[in-house]
Amino acid sequence: MYDLLIITYVYEELYKCFGASTVIGTLLFSLGLIFRVIGGYVFGKFADIYGRKVVLNLGTAGYSLSQVLLALSPNVFILLLARSLQGLFMGAQWTAGTVIAYENAPVSMRGIINGIVQAGYGLGYALTGLVYIFFSTNWRMFLLTGAIPIFLVPYILAKVNDVKTFRKENIKAQANIADYLSVIIRSTIVISGMFFSYYSIFAVYPEFLESIQISKDYVGFLMFLSNVLLAVSFIAFGRASDKFSKRKLIMYGVIGEMIGLPFMLAVIEQSSFITFGLLLYTIATGFWPLAPLLIVESVPIEVRGMLTGLTYNLGSIIGGIGSIIMGALVNSFGIVSAGKWGLIMGYASLAIIFLTLATWKSSNVLSRVQRSNI
Repeated sequence: MYDLLIITYVYEELYKCFGASTVIGTLLFSLGLIFRVIGGYVFGKFADIYGRKVVLNLGTAGYSLSQVLLALSPNVFILLLARSLQGLFMGAQWTAGTVIAYENAPVSMRGIINGIVQAGYGLGYALTGLVYIFFSTNWRMFLLTGAIPIFLVPYILAKVNDVKTFRKENIKAQANIADYLSVIIRSTIVISGMFFSYYSIFAVYPEFLESIQISKDYVGFLMFLSNVLLAVSFIAFGRASDKFSKRKLIMYGVIGEMIGLPFMLAVIEQSSFITFGLLLYTIATGFWPLAPLLIVESVPIEVRGMLTGLTYNLGSIIGGIGSIIMGALVNSFGIVSAGKWGLIMGYASLAIIFLTLATWKSSNVLSRVQRSNI
């Protein structure tokens, strides 16, 4: 997530360099999310047939090289193209990485293992804040640091094993998608809601903090601290999900976000209240790793990569739409208005998540492959 969110720090520099507007900035953010769903679906289907490891490598190399193009872009067109390619390959990397970790983990530890994997989101965002402190005056160099994961490809090739339970013969079985339609729809709603509430706010959040006289250094520090805590919270929620209901844990997280939201959006314009609200919100957001597990645990292996990639990244499209809406509103009413719009959009989407989970009914449908093994 380092690469996905790094763009939010340099909107002002992009506006100056390319004469772009706030809408272009949030469009850049959205394209990364929108193309993730294409990459998640297409490469997820590929991973279901040929294995997860090859897709993991391709995705990691692809989004790293796309980041280089993004950093060196000579104009807005190349900037938008690079961002789209980055999202495409990130969809591949996320889908393969999440599924390969889940399927190789012991059953009793799948929650915490998934939490550790997803903690990369928080750590990545935390690193953007830390690196920004040192590269805030050189936006191209700052963006270029997002290409560092390219050096992980040799390690993945040498050390990462493909999914233990993956079998080529699984492609011969055809899962009946209609059997899983209810859980697919509800999972998509939950994931869409969490993306919409989060990205509509964080697409402009560093810029918003600076607009209310929070220094750039303190913004970087806040992003670093809050996302270190987010990573820890991912692991904690993951561990708790091995023992308690994932659905209820997500609902508790949503309540925590609702409490922290007005503080982080500066309803009270004091740095101490903003800090408290941001930390509470990000700790409560630790339920995120549990959301994809709702779909991973409910669909068969022969379509798991495709449906997990589709559902999770389809939610990211909704998040992308949220960031575009926020960009348009900020463009019309000013960046300071982001606090007000963030409250409206945040509470609306969080309420939808809560209501969907409150009416959730578990599915006991088995895949044909699973039935044949009983």
